[in-house]
Amino acid sequence: FIEQVEKDKTQHFMAAFNEVCENFSALFGRLTGGGDGRLELQKPEDPFSGGVALYLQFPGKPMRLGSGASGGERSVAAIAYLLAIQRFLKAPFYLFDEIDAHLDDLNTGRLAEVLKDTSNESQFLMVSLKDVMVHKADRIYGVFSQGGRSRVLALPMKGPAKPEEEEKTTP
Repeated sequence: FIEQVEKDKTQHFMAAFNEVCENFSALFGRLTGGGDGRLELQKPEDPFSGGVALYLQFPGKPMRLGSGASGGERSVAAIAYLLAIQRFLKAPFYLFDEIDAHLDDLNTGRLAEVLKDTSNESQFLMVSLKDVMVHKADRIYGVFSQGGRSRVLALPMKGPAKPEEEEKTTP
């Protein structure tokens, strides 16, 4: 009985791991404009006794372990990994706080496109200071302080702007 439970556990884990790996590779390729990203078990013969190695190959660069990547490259890989898990375990919404902070404009634009393509399955709430991300958003909320109060402005990004834009003031 225990052997069967262990076998079933390993089969379920491997099915989930393989799906996340496929998602990661596809997303990493999109986010990097043709790079190759792979997740590999350190001990495939006993997947629960080892970790996961992350291999990254950015366009024009050699394949290497994720630990040898720059901060910006690791950010791209981490975002691809988060989104790969998101595709496997969907939730109705996600809140990201400046996940694009270490990305350049090109990679931020690619991230915005991936999020836009995925937004038909889940809602993404994103805090960002990057113009590229803001311009690709469906809706923008601006929060600023005025006279000791927080002001929130909501601006639609699709279609022509409406004069009755939402404006709220909170203490």
